[in-house]
Amino acid sequence: MASSKKISDESLQKLCKAGTAKQPGSYARWYAYVSQELANAPQHDGGCGDFDYSIEQHLVKENRQDDLLRFAELKRRLYETSIVEKKDELLRFFAMMCYFRVNGVQKKITAERTRSESETDVKQLGSGDFAFLRHTPGGDSEKSPGFQQGFSPLRHIEPNHSHISRRESLAESISSNISSRSAVCRNLESRYSQHDLIREVIFAFNGIGGSVFKDDCGDGTFRISQKLEGSLRQHASHLAEIGTLNFKIRKIIDSVPHIGAPYCLTALVSAIRDQLHEFSRLITNLEAQLRQSSRESPMSLLQIRIITHQPKCHLQWLATVANECKDKKGGALLSTLHMLVQHGDPKVREWLTPLLTAASAPFYSILSEWLERGTLKDPHMEFFISADNETIVNNFWQRKYSLRESMRPSFISQAQANMVLTTGKSVAFLTQCCGKVPKDFKIPGLQEAIENCSDKLWEVDGALQVCIEVAHRDFSKEALVVMMQDGKLALHLQAMRRYMLLGSGDFIKSLMECAAEELNKKAGNLMTHTLTPKLETAIRSTNAQYEDEDVLNRLDVKLLYMCNEEYGWDIFSLQYCIDGPIAMIFPPEVKVKYLSLFNALWRAKRMEWLLSNMWRSQAISARELRKMTEIGPLIRELSVLISEMNQFMRQMQYYLLFECVECQWSLLQAAINQAASLDDIIQAHSKFLDNILKSCFLDEVGVYLNFSHANFFLLEF
Repeated sequence: MASSKKISDESLQKLCKAGTAKQPGSYARWYAYVSQELANAPQHDGGCGDFDYSIEQHLVKENRQDDLLRFAELKRRLYETSIVEKKDELLRFFAMMCYFRVNGVQKKITAERTRSESETDVKQLGSGDFAFLRHTPGGDSEKSPGFQQGFSPLRHIEPNHSHISRRESLAESISSNISSRSAVCRNLESRYSQHDLIREVIFAFNGIGGSVFKDDCGDGTFRISQKLEGSLRQHASHLAEIGTLNFKIRKIIDSVPHIGAPYCLTALVSAIRDQLHEFSRLITNLEAQLRQSSRESPMSLLQIRIITHQPKCHLQWLATVANECKDKKGGALLSTLHMLVQHGDPKVREWLTPLLTAASAPFYSILSEWLERGTLKDPHMEFFISADNETIVNNFWQRKYSLRESMRPSFISQAQANMVLTTGKSVAFLTQCCGKVPKDFKIPGLQEAIENCSDKLWEVDGALQVCIEVAHRDFSKEALVVMMQDGKLALHLQAMRRYMLLGSGDFIKSLMECAAEELNKKAGNLMTHTLTPKLETAIRSTNAQYEDEDVLNRLDVKLLYMCNEEYGWDIFSLQYCIDGPIAMIFPPEVKVKYLSLFNALWRAKRMEWLLSNMWRSQAISARELRKMTEIGPLIRELSVLISEMNQFMRQMQYYLLFECVECQWSLLQAAINQAASLDDIIQAHSKFLDNILKSCFLDEVGVYLNFSHANFFLLEF
């Protein structure tokens, strides 16, 4: 059987089972009927081209332009797929099955008529109307099965005159409709020739109006002439939209200035112009074809519509991109483009990916400059890292560079942005503060990763992510080495613990004894130059004299803001002057924390010193007054009270200096030894101070310095 070569018996059984799923009992009858129909189907050795042309002609005569475009697209997708092997046979089978459905009622065209009668009937339906479905004569009319709605698929229908007359009347009705449509088309063609109409369409593609396409408002929105009717008007409306899209896209991109516009937006506009040039070449080709067309083979609006179907979709997406991105820049623009590129249609991704690549080029140029040189060349603030050029050196690491969240592209995570920020800050620290990294330094593989830009660039195992991780590790390690060796960070942290956190007990006691006479004065009578010699005396008389010369040069006296009725003890403080690269570890807010801790510990130390002196004076007095037996009980009570107060202050001092400071100091040293970047050291140091403040009950706002001195101290920085 010839038809069995086209459609396998197994596939036919699956099709019949699917069609009779709700009526399993009718499976055998349907399978027998379809097998018989396929067995009686005519042979077709020329592929599907003949009935393709017949379908197209039929859809044109029926004025079903949308169905014609959809048929062409479905046929293209069928022939592009590799899943279906027998494409011509499958398409022919479905067409044959659809042929038996007329006006919503299933009918079978019987095979009782002769070949001449069949050909006459088909001609009445139009030479191109399903001509590919003609049956070859053969088989007795009495045995040809047919089916109607409500009848069994295997029930025979005897031919009668009413059945034939209904079919003939249907053919006459179709013939009359085709004749009437042809008359309308001839009437319209008498008003506008196809040549002139197509020429106006090409003008409309360029945004130029005419007698048919009228641009009354000058905004690219065309109004179709009322003289154009029927299918021609439908084609014209469809084609006019292409001109409107082209006009609006060019208007948006022309509004972007060539000089002074954001870099990413300028690159996107340039990429859109390049794609519009492809559309301009298409218009040029259409003009050439129009000049070469003749009376025997004229161009039609339908041909123009089919040719421009895909370019129209392309223009629609370009219009969407231009409209969405016209007011955006930098990372925000890239986020919008990236969202549009994540589309399920591969054709849309093919159109929009070059736009994202072109718009990303300036962004990656800024990124490369930041990672390799630690500088930001971002005049339009398009990058997701911002720089404050007015920031002083003391706040270089914390405040000079920061993230600009509004410009962070959606394809870059928060962790990746922080890594880029830290890497660039390390390079900036080495170049601007230390002069360690040469200006021509290049990160291996960075430029290659940027040039081979793809959707996987920022993935965990992406090429760019790997380069950033390597650069972050190397630069962070180099910055740590510079900070610890050249900046002597460990030495200065130890000095801060000894002198600002009162870790050196002998020095603090000697300082109190030397400066007591001056500090007992009113605050208004106290001068810095009178206290500086006392500090030098305390240094020379204790183990502080063996400190590093750099440490001793940084230690100085500072008087805080004075209030009424205050003494020198209330406004006295030490300060440790920090400059150079290590100043990043000690910004002004950190210095305030040290000052607050020094003030609290200084007051507790002074109380302990006073109680010790009082106990010594009381012991001397008790020895001298022991002969006065009448005051003996009072002296004993006084001695017990002073001892209890002294014991309390000693326990308090132990808690503050050992439980609070020393324990946190050991944790800070461990964190510094394990640090992988300067950020780790800064965070560990800040945590160290915060924990001490909390342990000393000084973590509440307003408790710093007791004290009204904190705000004034901040103003000085």
